[in-house]
Amino acid sequence: MKIIIVDDEAIFRDYLRQALEWESYGMSISGEARNGEEALALMRADPPDVALVDINMPIMDGLELTERLRAEGLPTDVVLVTGHNEFEYARTAIRLGVEDYILKPFSKDELVLTLLKCRNKRQIELKAKQTERADRELMLGSALQRLVTGETAQQADAIAGRLEQFGLDLSERHSVAVIEIDHMERKWNEPAERQLWKFAVTNILQETLEEEGDVFLFHGAEGRIVILRKEGPASGAARTGEGKAPPKLDGYDKVCRYIRKYLKLTVTIGVGGGYSGPEGIRRSYEEAREALRSKFLLGEDRVIDYASLDPGSAGTSFLAESNDRLAHALRMGDWSELELRLDGLFREIRERKLSLDLTYVSCMGWVSVALSHVTEAGHPIEDCFGEHFFPYSDIRALETVDAVKEWMKSLFRQAFDYVGKHKKTRSSNIAKGARQLIEEKYGDPELTVEAVAGSLFINPSYLRAVFKKAYGMTASEYLIHVRMEKAKELIGGGLKHSDIAERVGFNDPGYFSKSFRKFFGLSPSEYENGLTRG
Repeated sequence: MKIIIVDDEAIFRDYLRQALEWESYGMSISGEARNGEEALALMRADPPDVALVDINMPIMDGLELTERLRAEGLPTDVVLVTGHNEFEYARTAIRLGVEDYILKPFSKDELVLTLLKCRNKRQIELKAKQTERADRELMLGSALQRLVTGETAQQADAIAGRLEQFGLDLSERHSVAVIEIDHMERKWNEPAERQLWKFAVTNILQETLEEEGDVFLFHGAEGRIVILRKEGPASGAARTGEGKAPPKLDGYDKVCRYIRKYLKLTVTIGVGGGYSGPEGIRRSYEEAREALRSKFLLGEDRVIDYASLDPGSAGTSFLAESNDRLAHALRMGDWSELELRLDGLFREIRERKLSLDLTYVSCMGWVSVALSHVTEAGHPIEDCFGEHFFPYSDIRALETVDAVKEWMKSLFRQAFDYVGKHKKTRSSNIAKGARQLIEEKYGDPELTVEAVAGSLFINPSYLRAVFKKAYGMTASEYLIHVRMEKAKELIGGGLKHSDIAERVGFNDPGYFSKSFRKFFGLSPSEYENGLTRG
């Protein structure tokens, strides 16, 4: 409790300063003044809890000072300390609302009891204010939560009317921000711990954003903190909820910095557009949630404005193409190629800016490729990945696309190593030798499965069987695959299509063109034109 001494006698000020061991009572002398005018200036700058004030002073006396304090609404309690024992002084002091009236000389016990009485009164008032504030915040938060999560139009209007009682006018534009503590579930197992950290984050949010304008905070779903922030008066279409205005982002970056600095943790903030009306507030909330979800691709510890997101486009062929690429790399038993494929696919996710849902669908497709590789080799999935393998839940628990990429690499490595370890040595060596021969001599138009089998001194039928088992495709299919992929690499490099056909083992350019279209769905010319336009 901070106390100021106001008396024109320096000796008495010194006496009061040394009369008690103030700290032992939880009190401190925060200032001194020689008259009411000096005291008023000090209390305007830093209001103390209690002022020990003499009545008779030059310039401005104690009664006038008390009257000025009350007129200006300053919260300091006044205890008059004086040698005057006159009824008129006491009556005036009571009328002005002083806390007590101590006559000189007084004992230290009398002074202590008076100050403790003041402190007790302030504690009761503070507790009442805190209870009132907590009740108000609870009711406000409940109303806002019902508003943003969706009520009928009639209920929404009733909620809007209720919010007006709290000083929140929805006819003005507001934006919604949703704040999530990064990795909260992983950092703290106990709900009480999470609540404590959310409380600390909320305090920083309130202290930082109050400087920026009107803000309303409440706790939303999934352990998130939600902010409704006044953007300004609505105009034109914005009044109907159709118009949109960019939100004020000032302060949110500062919040991230302060939380990182003082709490040693990070938060991600998704911000929706500025709208008016109940429907506009809901729309901004959904935009903020969508922006927050995009941290999966963009990364955490940042502010993500919904307006800055580009939904992008992804061809419907992305999933099928990606599955085929990974399946082929697995069958070929080439980990370096497989890792490059995975890196390339996750790079495509970023470049194409796939939606979160399509990203999850893609990932589950790739998981299926890894599982199929194990089952096609004749092994139970649980033998490779264990009985408690729940890939969808595992992926959804990861918070960034980089974390999913590492998880996916680990999964494919596990499948790759497991199948490789359980392959039969002789048959796998034969298949590997045939594969190497095809990759070396694909440009020879006379190369056939029979020629490959002859080079390995084995029966063509046996080669077909072991190759199919090892790589999931026949040797003939693999020969076509290699020739087409090599042709694809050469197109656009300045060579004639007839020369490319010859280089990849086709004597007939027409047959090459027909095979290329069958394999890729485009003729060599159409594919080259697409490269030029791209």
